[in-house]
Parts: sequence; structure tokens; C-alpha cells
Amino acid sequence: MTYPEFSSPDTTYRSRPPDRLFVRIPGLASQQAWAMAQLAVRGAQQNAPKLSGKSAQRMRPYYGEGFFGVRWMDPWVWYQEAGTRPHVMRNIAGKTIPMWIDDPTGTERQRNPKAETRITASGKTQVLIFRKAANIGQRKTVKRKVGGTYRMVDVPASSPGAPGRITHRRHEVYPGSHTGKINPRNVGLRWYNPGLSAKGFIGHAILTVSQSSGFGTPLLQKA
Repeated sequence: MTYPEFSSPDTTYRSRPPDRLFVRIPGLASQQAWAMAQLAVRGAQQNAPKLSGKSAQRMRPYYGEGFFGVRWMDPWVWYQEAGTRPHVMRNIAGKTIPMWIDDPTGTERQRNPKAETRITASGKTQVLIFRKAANIGQRKTVKRKVGGTYRMVDVPASSPGAPGRITHRRHEVYPGSHTGKINPRNVGLRWYNPGLSAKGFIGHAILTVSQSSGFGTPLLQKA
């Protein structure tokens, strides 16, 4: 029997970001490793975050003598698995950015009937819009009501890190709680990425298969 997905973790090119997660189990036969890797892939696919579902479909079994795990083809899968830190997206300054946004009421589709739409694997309707990120430090002139009359006012343009609206604040959930404070992950900066929380769906799938097969909880390794 041949195993086309076989490769050794000792000789495989180590990519950045990682594109595989696995565990070593001394004495594990290749055939059993293949079966366990298949189960791990199915578990990871079931629990993976899904928009189109294509990244989950592109997960592959990773196995060989003494190890098994899961590989993935798309680099963002690792960021979903391990999470990312909050950061200002300075690298998009001066660029036009395509953005898929939820449109449950159809408001965006009415505003722009020619906009591209899609339905995610979870059933959400989304519309493709485009937003321009200004260069860092760029300013613009807008009309605002000042003292009862409209005036032209110089303000920061929508550049990464520029001041932005704080749209989410805390509400009082019990007497004396901090009503009005900024909600966590909303800092009032433009083009601020709040980061991703670690989902751990691939590691969980691998360890679940290992435990159910009687091998306990070995150390997860990435490559």
C-alpha cells in the first residue's frame, strides 16, 4: 500500500507561517498513522471557521512512521488556529481595500445593486465593498456644524492609526459598573485590526484522535 501524503517531519521544508501541525508517537505504524491523520483532518474541517469553506476542504492528512497530523494549503489557516495580535494595519496606507461585509437586511445591495455578493458556508449574505486607506498623516477638509453654522474644518483623513469613531462602549451590567468606557478591542483608531483569538481547532482534532486511540496527549509540533 502506498501513502501519497507521506513525508518526514525531519526533512520537510520549514515554512513561514507553519503549514502543518503534528504529534510524534514512537512505534506508530504508517498505516495506523494514515488512519489517525484522516480522522484528524475530518475533525479539523468540521470545527474550522468557514466563509466559503474552501480552506477547510484543502486540509490534508500528514503522517508517516511515528507521527501523524494535519497539513493545510492556505497560510491564513495558521492565523485562525494560533491567533494574531492586535495591530494598526500600516502596510495598507494609500491602497484601496476590498472588504466583504455582512448585509442581512439588504441595505448595501439596495445602495449598490451591481456589487458582488456571496453566501458564506455558515449562511451569511455578504457584499463586496471597497474602501480607500489614506496615507499616514494625510488630512482632508470637511464641512461641519460649528457654533450653529457650517464651516470647512481640517481633520485627519482615514489613514491607518488616525483618530476614528468609538462605536462600541460598555453598558452598565450591574450597579456601579463602568458605563461608557471603551469596549475591549475597540480603541478608536482607523484601520485597527483587533487581532484574532486562537481557535485551536486543528490541535484539538489531533489530540482528540490521539487520546481516543489510546496514545494520551503528546506534544503538538508545528512545521
